[in-house]
Amino acid sequence: MKNPLSIKDLVNLLYQNKEVIEMLFGNKDSVNKSEILAREDMTDEKLEKLVVNELIHENNNIISLDDRIMTFIEEFLEIGEVTTSFINDNIQALNEGLRYYHIDNNIKFLRNIKRSLKRINSTTSREVMKLHKNIDDTYKNQDNYVIKLQELEKYKRKRDDIINLIRESEQIVSDAQGFFNTIVDAELSSIVLELRYTLVRNRDYLNEIQSQIIDYINRIQHQSAIYKKIQRLKELKDYEELKYKTNYVDVVAGIQAMFFHKRIPLKSRLSLDFLHTDHGYQLTQKVAGKLHLLRNSHRKPAGRMVAGFDDLNQEESSSLNIAGLVEKFMESQTDLFQFVLDYKFPEKAGDLTFEKRISLYVGITIDYDTQLTFSGKFGSMNFINEKKQKQRVGYAIVKANTKQRAAKQPSKEEAATS
Repeated sequence: MKNPLSIKDLVNLLYQNKEVIEMLFGNKDSVNKSEILAREDMTDEKLEKLVVNELIHENNNIISLDDRIMTFIEEFLEIGEVTTSFINDNIQALNEGLRYYHIDNNIKFLRNIKRSLKRINSTTSREVMKLHKNIDDTYKNQDNYVIKLQELEKYKRKRDDIINLIRESEQIVSDAQGFFNTIVDAELSSIVLELRYTLVRNRDYLNEIQSQIIDYINRIQHQSAIYKKIQRLKELKDYEELKYKTNYVDVVAGIQAMFFHKRIPLKSRLSLDFLHTDHGYQLTQKVAGKLHLLRNSHRKPAGRMVAGFDDLNQEESSSLNIAGLVEKFMESQTDLFQFVLDYKFPEKAGDLTFEKRISLYVGITIDYDTQLTFSGKFGSMNFINEKKQKQRVGYAIVKANTKQRAAKQPSKEEAATS
């Protein structure tokens, strides 16, 4: 049996079980009893107390909020279904208050009149906003076209009901205006003035909602017609009759929409100056990552060369005429590596090993770089080192600078004079 609750007990129960109340309000359809008892903040005793006090309802192990609690929360938060009965009840209460005050000028009846006028103001605005929200939610979230259309028709009728109630409220206030003028009460005058303004604003807003409902209904009917056509086309396609019973192929062939055109990628070359900037470097890194060209990106730059790395080359330079060797290379047509590798040095220079010739090649590229042309290409060759091991060496292909060569060659007149 339900125990009588005071306001304090009710508020305490709601506060102590606020998380469960929130969960049940969010899951209006069904919550299993075992799911509620699995919570850390809920026990069998607490659940039984909520059931006994009729805050929640239990049926076949399914738990839900009591309808009165649900309605209270929805009305206070101004959500839920549109209910025009609230406006109508307040209109009837206003009529009663006016009638009673005519009979007996009691301050109690005047307070009831003010309360009814305020409630008509608030409930009308609230129901209009709920109507607009429900219309949008139905159009955007309801999947079934038939149900969506019927829901919008229902809201259209409710919109008409609210319009009629607004007109009735305006008529009552207009008829009672002379009576209100006889009452010297600044608060009553302010309430009446605000109600008149609210009713006019809501009536205009409902006219916009009417246009919106009609637009939504037209869209749904249009979409429904297209959906039926698509279903019919799919049926013909499944039976392999689409090509022979319709002009589908001709229609599609005549469509020139950009969506059906072949995509032509835009090709634009970036300037070298831009690629040398930080932004250009980041862009090339992104492109290289998409093309999987960053396989060697983990390699680190070479460290500093150790002191004396060029001593061997300087030793050879003392016994070799490097400048003369470079002049002979400038007259050749081969690349520097092959030239140094094949060159026959004088007997006093001794027999130069492969490693020494590589060192000589490196030294020339460093000391005479202004007279050389680095092609950006690379070559490679196999060789056997001093330890009789097979190795492979790669080298940059370097050739003589043609401008330097042309500057050193004498002109025809100079050759004739000499």
